[in-house]
Amino acid sequence: MSGLVRYTDQRFEGLGASDEPAAQPPPFAGAVLVGCSFTDCALTEASFRDAHLSDCDFVRCDLSLLDLTDAVFQDVRFDGCRLTGNHFDTLKLGAMGVMASFDGCDLSYCSFRGMDLTACSFTAGVTKDAEFVRCDLTGVSFDDTDLERCVFQANDLSGADLRSARNYRISPHGNTVKGMRVALPEALSLLAELGLDLD
Repeated sequence: MSGLVRYTDQRFEGLGASDEPAAQPPPFAGAVLVGCSFTDCALTEASFRDAHLSDCDFVRCDLSLLDLTDAVFQDVRFDGCRLTGNHFDTLKLGAMGVMASFDGCDLSYCSFRGMDLTACSFTAGVTKDAEFVRCDLTGVSFDDTDLERCVFQANDLSGADLRSARNYRISPHGNTVKGMRVALPEALSLLAELGLDLD
């Protein structure tokens, strides 16, 4: 443990945004990050493998195609970030599960498989072509989120809030949807999945 890299209450701005030495990101793989913030950073394909992030903020960052293998998220907030193509299903569960909020983010082509997402929220973002498979989404909010072409398969969506979500198609046969909160016109997709027509 003596060689453990730890960042506490550090502010990172513009990392990876230029070729200047000062903009080059330090190694985050295996690090512990507590109370850190990242603003306007370009960290595409960066490695956070085995990292532990707690009470961290990412604002307007490009975080596409990260290596998140065995990383832990405890109260991690993403605001206006590009997170496309990430395999969040490689995260390691912390003591309180995966705790993250995504506000105004692009989560297109991301994979969420076999995850407990009950401590997560999705707000005002784009989540096109993402995969939610065998997830616990009980009570999760998808407020003002575009779910176009998302795959929802074998999930527990009990009490999930999709009233302001749009472009989703969720099968009541392949998912648990009891108590799921929906609103028209998007709720008509549930009837379509049942083979019903509404006049």
